Amino acid sequence: MQLTDQEILQDAIVAHKFLMNMYCQFGLECSNATLRNLFEELHKVASEHNFKIFKIMNDKGYYPTMIAPTKEVKTTLKNHTQMQEELSGLINDNI
Repeated sequence: MQLTDQEILQDAIVAHKFLMNMYCQFGLECSNATLRNLFEELHKVASEHNFKIFKIMNDKGYYPTMIAPTKEVKTTLKNHTQMQEELSGLINDNI
């Protein structure tokens, strides 16, 4: 049995999501700066590949998305920025 294009792309995007998760985890737990930088670079490359696969799937209708209302996007960005600032404050207070 031969896989369809959609099945191949689904396998590829799942594999890249797994790789990205592993690279992130390895990087976070790595005490060697050179190795940590390598995992960060590998995560970045896997993320770029993942986005290309996503775009192909989206263009072919295999991975449909909805357009988010501008208000929701702004609210999400605001919430994320606030969380980042709070986390940075906690880290800076403890360093």
